[in-house]
Amino acid sequence: MLISIDVIRYGAGYDAAGHWHEAKADYVSPQEQEEERAIMAPARGAICGLLLSGVIWVGLVAAVRGVLTLIR
Repeated sequence: MLISIDVIRYGAGYDAAGHWHEAKADYVSPQEQEEERAIMAPARGAICGLLLSGVIWVGLVAAVRGVLTLIR
């Protein structure tokens, strides 16, 4: 049985006192994964929208400049 690497949390690190601790891997249920993805969905949508609109504007500017150089 294979488990995708993004569904396992490791959790090792420093605690509040600054001591290193090892933690066991923890399985993340698919429902919890969907909840985490749903939280970030509006931010991803906004970023993708800004990037795509920037690409469209760059394309429009390039097309207009190309047409203007052909007219001259």
